[in-house]
Amino acid sequence: MPKVIASVKALIQSHGKYLFLYEEAHHDKFWDLPGGKIEYGESPENALLREIKEEVCLEVKLIKSVGVWWFYSHNSKHQVICPTFLCKLTKNSQQIDLTKNPANEHFTSYQWLSIEEVLEHPIKLNSSLQKLIEKLKEN
Repeated sequence: MPKVIASVKALIQSHGKYLFLYEEAHHDKFWDLPGGKIEYGESPENALLREIKEEVCLEVKLIKSVGVWWFYSHNSKHQVICPTFLCKLTKNSQQIDLTKNPANEHFTSYQWLSIEEVLEHPIKLNSSLQKLIEKLKEN
């Protein structure tokens, strides 16, 4: 039976650009944001800090909520809801490392992109994430 999964995502800002992860999965290519599933008993904020450390080996400070976007999992059996937070790197952050991610995700690279650059990039965003990013551009 299909489920709704609670996830949390980060829009990490540095020098006027944002971290986007490039993922290739099931013959699709798209941009994603760092973050992941909220575990039972875990606050969204703690889940986000943990997921960012696991996925990209960075430490961040949460600034504020910027909205919610959603997608269907690749097998279309689950809907994933993604509250998203603006974050900034801490002084403790090191280099991004995608190789230590314990999850079975297919992040092959990353880029720091401005909002304009990601909206104009040939690799597209999920439609719901694109709407969230477009709203940020308006502000």
